[in-house]
Amino acid sequence: MEQDEYERMASTEDRHWWYAATRALLDEQLGPLLHDGGRFLDAGGGTGATGAWLAGRGQLVATDFEWQALRLYRDGHPEVTDLAVADIRQLPLAAHSFDAALCVTVLCHSSIPSPAAAVGELARVVRPGGLVALLEPGVRRLYRPHDRHTHTGRRFSRWGLRQLLVDNGLEVVRATGAYTFLVPPAAAMTVADRKTKGSASDLDRDQRGLAGVLPAVARAERALLRRTGVPFGLSVLAIGRVRG
Repeated sequence: MEQDEYERMASTEDRHWWYAATRALLDEQLGPLLHDGGRFLDAGGGTGATGAWLAGRGQLVATDFEWQALRLYRDGHPEVTDLAVADIRQLPLAAHSFDAALCVTVLCHSSIPSPAAAVGELARVVRPGGLVALLEPGVRRLYRPHDRHTHTGRRFSRWGLRQLLVDNGLEVVRATGAYTFLVPPAAAMTVADRKTKGSASDLDRDQRGLAGVLPAVARAERALLRRTGVPFGLSVLAIGRVRG
């Protein structure tokens, strides 16, 4: 990821509608499956914009490949004291030492040659019966300037993300698309961005989400997702349980 994107993440996570909506989505989908007082991993957690909320549920360990990201994580979330520079492909963590691992928009990076191997590493550090939760960009054919800026090398279908869990022996608890309503405008923006020279980062755009319209639509979608899944979305979510 471009280094300036970490600064953007840290400075906008409390006011950008997407971060607030994503934290709410993860809390609603993953939160009920967690036990308070557990030990949790925010793997490749960046600045903590999407995973630091787990500190309110128990002991949280956060890792990232970039120390700059963890510095911003520490500054923005001083309640999280266990921070470690680590490569998700080879975590310096003991096997079966966490109750759940969360990994948000990491497997998509071009620096990850094998997402399946990375998920296997996450499963290794989670105890039997524990959870691995993945949230990644969806719609595989939708490659945008923002993807280049964040060094995104791939996008996932719901089936593809689910299969990463299955291939590593996990039982799939949940698999769904999210932000389905953003797919058409994202496709239109992809075409428009090719004709302009504006910022490639989505974090520089409309942080309030069309004056609150997008947050409201996201709330309505989350209400639907509490009852059922959807087949695709600009993001896809999959949660698996470690067998044993």
